[in-house]
Amino acid sequence: MLELAVLGLLNDSGLHGYELKKRLTELLGPWSSVSFGSLYPALARLERDGELIAAESGASAPAPVAELTPMSGSLGAELAAYRNRADTRRTPARVVGGRRAKKVYAITDAGRERLAVLLDDAGGDDRTFAVRVGFCGHLDPEVRLALFHRRRAEILVRLAERASNQPATAGSADPYRRSMREFHDDRLQRELAWLDQLIAGEHADPDSPHVPDLIPNGGSPS
Repeated sequence: MLELAVLGLLNDSGLHGYELKKRLTELLGPWSSVSFGSLYPALARLERDGELIAAESGASAPAPVAELTPMSGSLGAELAAYRNRADTRRTPARVVGGRRAKKVYAITDAGRERLAVLLDDAGGDDRTFAVRVGFCGHLDPEVRLALFHRRRAEILVRLAERASNQPATAGSADPYRRSMREFHDDRLQRELAWLDQLIAGEHADPDSPHVPDLIPNGGSPS
């Protein structure tokens, strides 16, 4: 899913790492597990393996200058200031014209081809599908429509399976488990209605599809 999200965002515009992480959080939700510790290795792989993205240095914020901290008389405060200055010296930044240089990442032609494959992939979990919808405007209308129909069929199968697995004594089941079951059933029904609207929009105008405001799962893709 991270590869799909990164390529989709970079297909919109080139971004440096901080802005890319910010947009990933907006796309995937506040509970996304994407961190700089996982993002930068992923970017390195995309750049190295298959050359799906390319990075170049560009000037950004001014390079930080170590500040001298006046003696406070507190040994703890003076030690903390010393460590801060030492950390700054150990991690020098490349500077261009007096400004710290940051890598700006951009998608390549190979990356766009890979993005098209990932968007049309039938695999993945619910959240991966939600990310696909976010970028499916890059797909041809017939491919996009097939994606929606495929997902709709999956939801119908899930609903049928849940209906057949309902216990005969559902009315007397634990109220909290019953509430959870009803919540999941409602979520699937809402996604089915959402997909029907997407499909109707494609049939009405494939070049300018109507995207409904309704989001499955009550407001956050899962």
